[in-house]
Amino acid sequence: MSKPPIPPFTVRAEGDFCRAVVADPSWVCPTCDGRGGAIELDEHNYEVFTPCGCRRALARAELFDRAQIGCRFANADFASYKAKNPGQMRALEQVQDFVLMHGSVKRGLLLWGPVGTGKTHLILALFRELTLKKGVPCRFVDFGNLLQDLRRSFRGKAGDPDVMLPLVEAELLLVDELGKGRVTEWELTVLDDLISRRYNAGKITLFTSNFDPRPDSERPASNVNPAYDGRARQATGAGLGPLVERVHERIYSRLCEMCVFVEVPGADHRRAYTGRS
Repeated sequence: MSKPPIPPFTVRAEGDFCRAVVADPSWVCPTCDGRGGAIELDEHNYEVFTPCGCRRALARAELFDRAQIGCRFANADFASYKAKNPGQMRALEQVQDFVLMHGSVKRGLLLWGPVGTGKTHLILALFRELTLKKGVPCRFVDFGNLLQDLRRSFRGKAGDPDVMLPLVEAELLLVDELGKGRVTEWELTVLDDLISRRYNAGKITLFTSNFDPRPDSERPASNVNPAYDGRARQATGAGLGPLVERVHERIYSRLCEMCVFVEVPGADHRRAYTGRS
């Protein structure tokens, strides 16, 4: 059976989440005529049903839907990302290059910068391209939601395998909002376990974070009173402080080896809507 064409997908908001669907509802696979496969003879001359490759192609939508991406990101693709400065344009180009070079890259990306600069938009645009156009088995998770799921699994006495194992085994994992939360010892243990298992397996992981991953020597010195430093960083678009202080040295060391740090600088674009009707 010849290789089937891949139907174009579109993403739309349904309820609280995004859903990927075939752009043309009337599309029918020309290879199997919508039957999902064909009856063929095997090596023993028995008739067997051979699934059509379109099944794998259509399963790409299931990969996308499984991430339960919030409905506000239904239009989050590369075309809709509007870079506001040269740094954001460089970040866009690096993420697009990652998609083009997927399969040969050895390290993931860590997109970092202040809130509201489009880091989640970019990482979801990458997720959309790889799942729907290339069929790469990706998983996307918000770190805060992951912690909530793990807490529920422990309360239900199921432990963490049902939640953690799919993330460990995913070909490509995207973690949003690294460093978010109270950063308790339990949260650090969960994060260390996830990163260590993927690190040891040589799997690629991508992150976004509002915290600065640069070493002390590369960060500009702050003349602000430490008591007001966090507030000043937010007001000036400088981020929320060093990432190493949020994830500690062991995790940070592995992130340095696993990822290329990509700054997404700028002011909070959401504040631009303040006062608009």
